[in-house]
Amino acid sequence: MKKSFVILAGLSAVMLAQRIRTVFGILEGNPPTYASTGLYYRQESGTPPGYMVSSLFGTLFGVEPFGTDLAYDPKTKLLFVIGGGPNAFTWNGSVHALDVWRSIVPLPVRLSNIGARRLAVKDTLLLVTRNKPPYFTAYRIRYNPAQNILSLDSLWSPSHFLLRNVPDGILVWGDTAFIAVSYHPTSYSPDSIVLAINLRTRQVVGSWQVYPNPLELVRIKDSVYVACYGNFTSNLRIARIFPSSSSVVIRDAGYVSYGGFATDTSGSKDTILFWSLDGALRAFDVRSGQTSSTPYFGLASSGPSLNPTAILWAGSHLHMGFTNYTDTSLIVLRDPIYNPAPPHLDSVFGVPGRRGIGYPGIRRFIYVEDDTSRGISTFYSHAQASGSQLWYNAVSNTLYWEAQAPEATLIVCNALGQVIFRNKGVRGQISLEGVAGGVYIGILVEPEGKQRILRFYKP
Repeated sequence: MKKSFVILAGLSAVMLAQRIRTVFGILEGNPPTYASTGLYYRQESGTPPGYMVSSLFGTLFGVEPFGTDLAYDPKTKLLFVIGGGPNAFTWNGSVHALDVWRSIVPLPVRLSNIGARRLAVKDTLLLVTRNKPPYFTAYRIRYNPAQNILSLDSLWSPSHFLLRNVPDGILVWGDTAFIAVSYHPTSYSPDSIVLAINLRTRQVVGSWQVYPNPLELVRIKDSVYVACYGNFTSNLRIARIFPSSSSVVIRDAGYVSYGGFATDTSGSKDTILFWSLDGALRAFDVRSGQTSSTPYFGLASSGPSLNPTAILWAGSHLHMGFTNYTDTSLIVLRDPIYNPAPPHLDSVFGVPGRRGIGYPGIRRFIYVEDDTSRGISTFYSHAQASGSQLWYNAVSNTLYWEAQAPEATLIVCNALGQVIFRNKGVRGQISLEGVAGGVYIGILVEPEGKQRILRFYKP
């Protein structure tokens, strides 16, 4: 079964010279049905009503299921994702890289089994929090896109007595990385520390005691706000940290929460949104320190079959994920500030249990802006023009394709780029008897030199 979709909607498929806005989401997967982490992304260009939306969902073959985080590097144009482990009880925490505007095929180089939990990028540094000592490591990113050569070199890890447990939250602000020291790696007993690490001096330069189990951090204006979940049975606490001092203010958000904690990506609004246990989207006002008694613009889950997971507030849109643990629904709403209430429904990708996108549980969204030379619409148009594929097709013992020439040469490579076999004079199909299960890329070279890419996966 093909685990992907592409949606193009709008007035034109031609992009003008302008910034594009893209949302990436990591889908956890759940073996054996979904044995790899999945990727969702949605790109917009232009402004309503004359704007274009492109969306893609695909399987990241080779990336372990139960993925937890993703981060984008604007310099190398790479998307880094964390794969979890073979099952819910074995955590490998490997970091994979994708040249995402060109392909959703992970690059061969990865950071394997390092216990990665969260990611951030600053200049040429990939910052990784980990579930084992030293708990935080900075890696140098070097990438040659022409040759598809990536290197990730471990540079340094800070030493500090408070860096004693798993940091499951990270935020970069200028030259400082704020990490939330969350819980013990084996007993899972909660910790309650936030540390500031100067990325130039490589030293811990600040620490704050907060409420137990801090897991998410956001920045609003001059402060860092921390979601502290305690034991998940008491109300969410929101700690406000003033980086220039040792001051901490902790507020009771008034509701139990299991996750979903976001502010507008610009960091200029005075509101934090979070999911409460009853499935409602709540708005916490950082000025008053109070949570509104009614759901944010009436947004709430309709029941336990639609459990809210991730949320992203990016400019004029709210991106929300729901799951029933076997399927996922993605809902995008125009912010009511830009469209009078009730909020305008921008798009829906699946209804859990009925026609969802398949993968259980979108874990986290991120928002990226980049130039128009990079984007899934240009990626999609290139694939259409060349006859190449955007996604992997599952095959059994025969690979089929639409023949556009009397004969061609097919070169098949594995995920490491090694040539498995080369056949001349093929047309429309080829037997895969004897080929081991795995992820493959076929390069179809036609007589006039035209090349097409055939991506396939053999279970």
